[in-house]
Amino acid sequence: MRVVLTVAGLELKAAGRERLAIVLLAVFLGMVLVSSGIGWATHHTVTSVFNETVRVTGQKLVNPFDRVSSLDSLKNTIIYIVLIGSLLAIVAGTRSSIRDRKAGVAELIFSRPLGNWSYAAGKLIGVQVWLGFVLAAAGVLSWLSVWLVTGQVLTSAATASLLAFFCLAWLFLAPFTALGLLAGAYSHYESTALLIPILIWVAFTFVIPQLGTAEHPTALLNPVPSAVSTSGAFFQFNRSILQPIAITEHFKHAGSVFLGLAGAGSRVVGGDIASIIALGILGAALFVFVSSRVAKRDLYE
Repeated sequence: MRVVLTVAGLELKAAGRERLAIVLLAVFLGMVLVSSGIGWATHHTVTSVFNETVRVTGQKLVNPFDRVSSLDSLKNTIIYIVLIGSLLAIVAGTRSSIRDRKAGVAELIFSRPLGNWSYAAGKLIGVQVWLGFVLAAAGVLSWLSVWLVTGQVLTSAATASLLAFFCLAWLFLAPFTALGLLAGAYSHYESTALLIPILIWVAFTFVIPQLGTAEHPTALLNPVPSAVSTSGAFFQFNRSILQPIAITEHFKHAGSVFLGLAGAGSRVVGGDIASIIALGILGAALFVFVSSRVAKRDLYE
């Protein structure tokens, strides 16, 4: 365990110096702020129209925001995590493996009596802790943005729901972190190390959900996943086979439930969380298996 923590600590320090990861971090936090701005503008416009309608008609009407969750303005954050957060995890994981191979550290590491699982676990934990800091910053910004939008401090229940959502996001990023580490450890070429994991990300984000729902790619960017849009046997069969690995759809459903979004459907999220954790464990196990071969493979620019 001491070795795992040492590797994790060194990885955490190195991850904060990666320029590409820092750029993606800035973009991610910037999009959270943009989402807050959009939420504030929407809330302000609708509230102004509502107040004017009440003034003109003199009737007591129901404020439309009384019927939605106080976290509704954060619904776009689900998509930002799917699109930007997962790419950030892939980049951080890939650069972590490439960094050790490029510097020749991998050969030194595996020349010592160090278990493969210790090295792999330390790398994965280090990157995940760094991503945890990123999500914590995003969570604080989100909490403050809801306060700004609604003019009211979130209740303890809403704060707990927001915390649960970002904990879910942290679990969701783990399989992509493992995917990046695996690609960086196995690739022969530094220039193409990101290509394969990004293609896999596209498959999980767009191709697999589309094969099971027949939705257009733009419809898949809805924070709340849609039901099957066709009764065709082909898509019904694909959905039954591919649903367990449709990780982005699982995250969108569970995230929409935690945020209390309308149209989330079933409130049961145990299966969603189980699928996310299972894919994370599978990715970590594959990285442990491959990591012992890192020092034996040449790395080209």
